[in-house]
Parts: sequence; structure tokens; C-alpha cells
Amino acid sequence: MLRVCSRFSVFCIALLLMCSGVSARSLAAPEEVPEGAELVTVGSPFVNIYTGPGRGYPIFHVAEYGEQLWLLKRRTDWVKVAAHRDKSGWVRVADLNEIYGEDGELVRVPLPDFSDVESQHFHLGFSYGDFAGANSMGATLGYRFTRNLSVELRATQAVGDFSDSQTYQLAVLHQPYPHWRLTPYFMLGTGINLTSPNATIVATSDRRDTAMLTGVGVKTYLSRRFALRAEYANHYLLTSRENNQEIVEWKLGFDVYL
Repeated sequence: MLRVCSRFSVFCIALLLMCSGVSARSLAAPEEVPEGAELVTVGSPFVNIYTGPGRGYPIFHVAEYGEQLWLLKRRTDWVKVAAHRDKSGWVRVADLNEIYGEDGELVRVPLPDFSDVESQHFHLGFSYGDFAGANSMGATLGYRFTRNLSVELRATQAVGDFSDSQTYQLAVLHQPYPHWRLTPYFMLGTGINLTSPNATIVATSDRRDTAMLTGVGVKTYLSRRFALRAEYANHYLLTSRENNQEIVEWKLGFDVYL
């Protein structure tokens, strides 16, 4: 019933404007309003407009019922709006649940979801897994170049019964289906592996080997800033000995998008 009353009120406002020979678009728009900005009418009793996109910013204007706003852009769960008299600020998406377009239809502003991860270029990752029988902890710093391609700096510390190792690699990741919530990826990279044996009876020396990397993994996005990932990686060490070494690594972790 309230929704019907709100729509009827908005219709009355539009009818009054038409009768006076003034259309909604002919009202003077603020100078900073870009072409194509959506014009809406407030259908709730009031809407608080903040100076910035956060509750910590002060409220400098209150848009009352029937006032018109231009929707400019969205940042997370905030929308930048412009009002008459060159007033512009930020409104929570949750406070825009009763706004109406020029045709009197209810306008919905979508909340951000995992698909907005494309707008985040950098991410930090942390993981724990098994590195050829040794416990491993890893950290990554990634940068997204395109929708499908990204690059990661990867560091892994493995602690085993007979030796410890550190691996530092640069890898390229390819996501063939970036819009899937559960999305697979493939990786290829290179770097170095530092091995420190734990032997105490027989003298052994530390080793430094070139490490080639191939692997597959899967990510699941929980939000626009957080994803879980599982990964299988094959490290091929080019050693100075007669035989090269192949190391298989399994890991679970998460990424935080910045």
C-alpha cells in the first residue's frame, strides 16, 4: 500500500510539472553532471547525502521526498549523486531503495558482487600446503593486466625433516572463464629454489637451482575483495647434478583484492 502511495505521489509530481509546461529534464542540472547521467526522484521521506563514500564523512545535505537527484557513479556500496544548486555527494545504496525514474518506475541500484573483481588490479595471497612432503607456507603479490591474464610474484617457505627450502618465482596466470564464480586457471613461471639440508653427521652444502613452474588451480569468489583458491603445482629443478629434480606441491589459500 505504501509503495502504491509513493508511486502515486511521484506521478502527481510529474503531472504538476507537465501542467506547468516544465519537464524533468528541463530543470537546471548541476554543471558537473555528465551527459547520460540517470535522473531519479526520491520516493522515501528523506535521503542523507554525505561528503564522501563512508559513514565517517559528515552529512551536508538531506534530499527530501520528491527531490530529484542525478546518479553519477558507484563505488562499492555508495553512489555519487548530484542535486540542484550544484550540490554533489555520496549516498548509501541501501538508502536508495525508493527512487523512481522519469517514467515513474522503481529504479534499483545493484549492490557490488564478485563480478566487480575486474576493477581490482592488485591482490595479495596467502597459502598453506604440502611441498614434496614438507609443510609449506606461501605468499603472492599479483597484478591483473587483462580480464584473462595476470602476473604473480610468488614466495614459498617449505620446512621438512631433512631439508628446508625457499622458492621465489614469477608466474603468468591465465583464466579462460573469469566471469565464473568458480573459475579455473593455468600458470607458467620460472624462478629459483634455495635448499638447505638439515644433515648434522655428513657435511652437505646449500644448493641454488633454477625452478620451472607449471600448474593448475581453481578460485571461488566470495565477494569483490575475497577469493579462496586451491592449486596443484609442478616445480622442475634444473640442478647441477646428473639428474634434475621434480617437486609436486599442493596448496590451499585465499586472495585479498586491493
